[in-house]
Amino acid sequence: MLLVPLRFYRFIYPSNSANSFSLCLFCLHFYQTHPTQTCFMSSIDLHTHYSYQIMLPEAIAIVMAPTDTTRKHGIFHLSEPSGVSVIRNCQARGFHPHEEPSDGSPIYEHCSHVLMNTNLNFDVVDLRNK
Repeated sequence: MLLVPLRFYRFIYPSNSANSFSLCLFCLHFYQTHPTQTCFMSSIDLHTHYSYQIMLPEAIAIVMAPTDTTRKHGIFHLSEPSGVSVIRNCQARGFHPHEEPSDGSPIYEHCSHVLMNTNLNFDVVDLRNK
């Protein structure tokens, strides 16, 4: 089953509160839309995903970018251990740049542990207001 939760907007850091996923047994990912931008993880996306990945290393971040002509979606995670360390030590708020990890690895990368299966059947429960 795919559960699409109610969406709560926050301008600083979205909390990992039970309110946004109250019916979910455990959350494997969060999703973010970039309606007019390219497919990438912003600094706010990185900090939001960090809270998921430190609790569940398999956690993923899905970014939807419908106007990106090269990639409409991406499935990402923070690189281990370098990207996780950069975000863990960052105290900045809002949109901001991050230093590259000292070992030259990226802060985040495409997930290699996600399999896309277009033949998979599942139910969708959409809790958003229509």
